Amino acid sequence: MAFRAIFVFSLVLLVFNIGAALHLAGSNAIEKSFFILAAFAILFRGRPDRTILALLFAELFLVIILGASTPYNGFSWSVLFLSLNQIIVLFALLAGKTSYRDQQLIWKVTAFLPLVCVVLGLAYQAVGIKPMIATEFATGVPRYLGSLSAAAFTSALGMCGVFAGVQLVLGGQKKYAALVLISLLVLVAAGGRATLAVCVVVTGASVLVQRGVTITTKISLVVMGLVGGLAIVAVFWDNFATRFLQSGDSGRGIMWDYLRTVIDQYPYTGIGFGHQFYITPHEIEIIVGSTSAHNDFIRLSVELGSTGMIIFYVLLTLAVLKASFRGGRPNVVAILAYSGFLFLSNSDNALASPLEFPLIFLALLAGHKKPVSRRVRQRQELPVMHQVPHQASASPGE
Repeated sequence: MAFRAIFVFSLVLLVFNIGAALHLAGSNAIEKSFFILAAFAILFRGRPDRTILALLFAELFLVIILGASTPYNGFSWSVLFLSLNQIIVLFALLAGKTSYRDQQLIWKVTAFLPLVCVVLGLAYQAVGIKPMIATEFATGVPRYLGSLSAAAFTSALGMCGVFAGVQLVLGGQKKYAALVLISLLVLVAAGGRATLAVCVVVTGASVLVQRGVTITTKISLVVMGLVGGLAIVAVFWDNFATRFLQSGDSGRGIMWDYLRTVIDQYPYTGIGFGHQFYITPHEIEIIVGSTSAHNDFIRLSVELGSTGMIIFYVLLTLAVLKASFRGGRPNVVAILAYSGFLFLSNSDNALASPLEFPLIFLALLAGHKKPVSRRVRQRQELPVMHQVPHQASASPGE
């Protein structure tokens, strides 16, 4: 119960964007602290996966050893330790024990969050707290923010909302179909190209592999999704075409070229986990609009060295695979969600984003089935009574 409450509160707090709403400078630290609390809550509820915990400790050992070995003069232990939440939260969600109740509550809250984002975005703009639409620097295309501060966060929220809503619809809760449509609109309006692609593949796969749903229903859902998706894309076609044809890497190539020079300087140890954010020159920040790498493979090569980056992802991949095979039967959707996570990592800050890695967790929750009631279970356990055929009595003459 504690984990469910804290994790849901963490997501809701993130969507409320207290940094903008309350002009709170330390809002990022507050949001991260609740995700850390959720991580410890799921681990302390009992019986976490020991193999994944061992991989977590190996990951922490890797970044600490490389941090202790770096010759980078600007290295800071406080920066490294404050950044470890990015590792701990993800591994804890993979290792922790979950239930059907966790699944239902988290899916339902996640399905509602894009709508909450829309309502809060309207309210924040109405009272002058923040705009709900931002203009992309590279193309001049408007991108929807809602209550959040970055369109990338909004599109990731829409992606998770679509997935969670579709799972509820597949489970027979058809009233969530409207929320699926709202989430899809939020995703498309935010202009997330990569998140849209991941959403289509992962959610589509979840429909096709769903058990207990007739093939007719699956085909109907796929067709409805395609028609609805095409209609939405048609409405937003001008923005999509502009972003696909003109935005390219949105100026991030300049950032990546600079970061590659840092990798060449510290190829074996990197400069320390969590430090890339602080070394971006101001002139590049002005051009790109951010100090983040927007490519986790390059970011981790800067922070851990090229070999360290490879080891980091090997350990993470092993943890995801262990979690995906926990029930004996492979969770194909969770593996696809992780593949989508790696795809997003090539052009975004997926590891640091609190709204991109949850898709893996949402997919892992799909492994829980609705428990059978005690009465039904007792009825199933009753022995089957076979009727003995009646034999005609012998006639007196026999």
